[in-house]
Amino acid sequence: MNRYCWSAFLVLTGTLCLGQAKIRKMPNNINHPAINVSTPYISFDGNTLVFISDYGEDNTLIMNYTSKIDAVNWKDPVVMPKNVNNRLNYLKGFALSQDGKTLYLTSQKSGGLGGYDILSSTLMGTVWSEPKNFGSPINSNKQEGTPSVTADGNVMYFMRCDQMNVSAASGCKIMMVKKKTNGQWENPVELPPNINTGNSQVPRIMGDDETLIFSSDKFPGGKGGMDLYVTKLNGNEWSQPVPLDFANTTGNDQYISATSLGRYLMKEAPGQRKTEIVELLFPSDIKPKGTMKVEGKIAAENPGAAYISVFNQKDQSRVYNGRPSGNGTFTLYLKEGGVYDLSVEPEKDNFTFFSKKFDLTGEKFSLSSNENISLKPLRQGDTIELTGISFQPLLFELTSGSTQELRKLVRLIKGNPSYKFNIEVSLYGLERDSVKSNPELTEVTSDSVKIVVPYQVVDSLVVPPVSKTMTRDSVVIKNTYSNDRTANQGIEILNFLVSQGIAGSNLTLSHRAVPEPVSENRRTVVKVTAR
Repeated sequence: MNRYCWSAFLVLTGTLCLGQAKIRKMPNNINHPAINVSTPYISFDGNTLVFISDYGEDNTLIMNYTSKIDAVNWKDPVVMPKNVNNRLNYLKGFALSQDGKTLYLTSQKSGGLGGYDILSSTLMGTVWSEPKNFGSPINSNKQEGTPSVTADGNVMYFMRCDQMNVSAASGCKIMMVKKKTNGQWENPVELPPNINTGNSQVPRIMGDDETLIFSSDKFPGGKGGMDLYVTKLNGNEWSQPVPLDFANTTGNDQYISATSLGRYLMKEAPGQRKTEIVELLFPSDIKPKGTMKVEGKIAAENPGAAYISVFNQKDQSRVYNGRPSGNGTFTLYLKEGGVYDLSVEPEKDNFTFFSKKFDLTGEKFSLSSNENISLKPLRQGDTIELTGISFQPLLFELTSGSTQELRKLVRLIKGNPSYKFNIEVSLYGLERDSVKSNPELTEVTSDSVKIVVPYQVVDSLVVPPVSKTMTRDSVVIKNTYSNDRTANQGIEILNFLVSQGIAGSNLTLSHRAVPEPVSENRRTVVKVTAR
């Protein structure tokens, strides 16, 4: 039953693109002035939140759940059902999966291996399933709890403790366990001694899979009680943990979370009357990398045979390769800081392919992308946008990152020898000037212009002499500077294709350049059309 009847409005304190506020508060249907709220766990996609409030009978602490109505507003919270919200739980030892559809619990529910074990419950429609114990090797005859799972669900961090009761634990170590390809779990391993110093608790892996936040009272220089620390995974090495001074207080600081955007840390904090949930801006030097979830559905003759790859165009490193499930679905994650070329290639050379570029170098990008992809035999008139082709700044030469896209194009053309192909290069954002007013204006065109020049002559045959105005034609050269490099860019593409054995007689080129007043929409687009 929904016992919440709080009015809802969103407290807006900053945006990503116009400057970020150092602290943001949750709306009043979550931060109610008469209710203490704490222990927020927000899903990586930012759409689901579980937290603790004292809104139970006789002000007992209970677990609450809410999800977003839209991209901004939250539904009124509801109390979680008793099958996942009961006195057998380690009260604050819960977590959510990336999409908020799986709830991880710490519980003494019967049938476990020790005292407290880690369990999971799945949201099926509007009902949370009966929790299931993970069993061995994750759980043991000790006390396991406070799990935190990576976005892809393949790695879990949790604490294994000597002592644990409903509200506290001691003698804890942070463990890490990986999922095998068959879905089973490997044996957990302890994190290194620079993290496990005697009582390290409540691990929280961030959406980038490399930033780990945890709490401890065994590090020197803390502010008091349990303090928060952050460590970064670089290859196989964890960095020396550093305190989160922007979030630590003189009390116990443990239960935090963050979306995969990695901009704000969510935690509890004292409000004017009651404890409330706030978001604190991560300092730039320790913030996690933002992460985008890409989900795809491939429609093809044999979708499971398609080949998926992702290259980072900045350094040409391959960041993902694999195949979709048998029904053509796939999920992958891209980290902030790269420009990625997602490629889906068919099994047969005469089929179309799919490409899309994801630029995650800016401050603003989406947390998710859904792609519906069709791979089919090429037909006359089919057009494919070649998003993986790019050109060097202020030049017409291709970047090295274009090679992968051009390789796919060569395969398609050779797989369809009966067609001719037109390469079209379009510039959206044409600029022109009579002088080279900015570095973008690299191209110059010169036109001869005929002008009429007046001049004076004196007619001495009449008395008195008369001055007359005469004219003559003159030619001057007029220069126009622009950023239209599309013709030469197209020639570069044709030259590459010919160098790979494509007959020049099967290729044509078209190009155009048009103004674009909105700077965000200015770009160069390359397409190929079968003729």
